[in-house]
Amino acid sequence: MLWHVQYKAESGVSVLRFPSPERAIEGACLLLDNSLQVVGIGAGDLDVSIAEIEIARIYAIWARAKKPFG
Repeated sequence: MLWHVQYKAESGVSVLRFPSPERAIEGACLLLDNSLQVVGIGAGDLDVSIAEIEIARIYAIWARAKKPFG
């Protein structure tokens, strides 16, 4: 099953597809890191995805994990 990441770009909402939830989350976090707005992550139907507030929480954890210790 492919996972999708929906994000807003200059041309409107775009969709990327990934082979696993881990890759989808990593892809979404990289998009957010590049100042793009991620509006959905999910599997199957594009209407079924986790909410933007949950995506923000995931990104916060990912960003903290990226920082060097010290």
